[in-house]
Amino acid sequence: MKFIKFIAVIFLFSGLNAYAGNISCSGKISMLMAEHDSCKDSAGKKQFAFKLVGTTSWKCSGSDTASSLLLASKVADKSLSVYMSDANGATCSTHNGYLKASYIILY
Repeated sequence: MKFIKFIAVIFLFSGLNAYAGNISCSGKISMLMAEHDSCKDSAGKKQFAFKLVGTTSWKCSGSDTASSLLLASKVADKSLSVYMSDANGATCSTHNGYLKASYIILY
């Protein structure tokens, strides 16, 4: 039984550490932009650039699915959370523009 608790604790802490290196941004989409050269998926296809309310830097979606989720969020006026890879300790407000989202959660 102690072994199972030990494994559960290790799993929990390893999961928390996975998020520690991510920049987290939350809010509603204020702007969407199509066809920007900096926002491409892994196949080179252009994806949406977007800004969240209260932020000044652009972020990029990384796939057709993520771009569809952004459109749905904007049309439904729903909040979302965007997680991006940490860029030298940057925050949601200070990261370089056109940073690609690792994943997006719609509320």
